[in-house]
Amino acid sequence: MSSASQRLWRAYADGRRLIAGPGGVRAARRRAGANGDRTDLTSWNRQLAAQHASYRASVEPAAGPTTAVCVKSRPEQLDHLVKSIGRQDYDDFNVVVVTNAESFSGVDVAGAFDAVGGAHVIDGPPDQSLGSCLNAAMAATDARFVAKFDDDDHYGAAYLSDSLRAHSYAASGVVGKHSYYAHLTADDRTVLRFPGHDFEYSSTLAGGTLVIDRERVGDLQFRDVSLGEDRGFILDCHKRGASTFAADRFNFVQHRGSDNTWRVPDHLFTRNSLEIADGLPLSSILR
Repeated sequence: MSSASQRLWRAYADGRRLIAGPGGVRAARRRAGANGDRTDLTSWNRQLAAQHASYRASVEPAAGPTTAVCVKSRPEQLDHLVKSIGRQDYDDFNVVVVTNAESFSGVDVAGAFDAVGGAHVIDGPPDQSLGSCLNAAMAATDARFVAKFDDDDHYGAAYLSDSLRAHSYAASGVVGKHSYYAHLTADDRTVLRFPGHDFEYSSTLAGGTLVIDRERVGDLQFRDVSLGEDRGFILDCHKRGASTFAADRFNFVQHRGSDNTWRVPDHLFTRNSLEIADGLPLSSILR
């Protein structure tokens, strides 16, 4: 790990100590409350932003062909997906999209991506599982790195390049996020899930953040299921001896609405999370 990576890791470790201090997450919530601009937690966030800039300047993304893959069944999210991929500040990648809804036209999907360099579109049957669709996308590219994008989540410009930076020193089969932001549309608020799990080897990674190194996972495929395919892939990585690594929590916000495949009550979804803000403060998250 480079010296910049080590400094950033120590900065995140400071946050873990803050969150795990007296009172744990509950106390951290209070510290980030009405007087949040004067809290230790906010000071740590400011320090972290400065450390992150130094880290980006000194750690190059891992080299190798990269493909962004997405499975789409919601036509209304197409523009959102195109913008998420189009804003990436990492230029050396291509795009594979698998559609598995009768309402989609592969020609229309391909045309929507013309503005951001184009995409290879695969028309899949509506009853095909998410895992099977992801395998079809991976079979359509020989890229070393495969980055999974969900069509309704929010991805910042440095999402892909920062994930590949983590790949450059983690030597892991998969890089993703354990700590991550989520926007709950029902009451329009943003939380930080699993706070304090940044820059560490982890078996828990958000499904919308997986960036896979196929030189390390080999011919491993997703399981033929539509729920839990990400957790299954991580488990199968470990069975092959490939580690999985959690990078920073920035540049990704999970969309949490009534249309999510994984249905769980919000009070359970947000258990042990940090309340960040009312609304969706993208400018402070998508750095």
